[in-house]
Amino acid sequence: MDFSQIVGKVFRAQSGEEFGTIRALGEGPLPNWLGTIKQIPFAIDDSGNFFVRDNQSIYFLDHETDELTVLALSEADFLAGLCSPQPVELTKGQVKSAWINPEFLKRISK
Repeated sequence: MDFSQIVGKVFRAQSGEEFGTIRALGEGPLPNWLGTIKQIPFAIDDSGNFFVRDNQSIYFLDHETDELTVLALSEADFLAGLCSPQPVELTKGQVKSAWINPEFLKRISK
């Protein structure tokens, strides 16, 4: 799979649910628990969930629940379901709280 085709995209299921935004796995070590599953991870999203392959099928693996969601039965179907993410627009008062990594906050507050 050519990563230039998938990075920055989301997978939109027929139901309209979006999975992603897709990123490359990176160069760091993967969590140890990934070695206990039979699926092969090939990408990650911004929340730490994985896109994994099992034979020809592509799944979304929720890292908090270990739930696998079938996205596509083939790579071609997966690629066909990719699209640009919808912009998120929030209105004043809609966000009740947020967390920011303290180390990141130090870097941007200089």
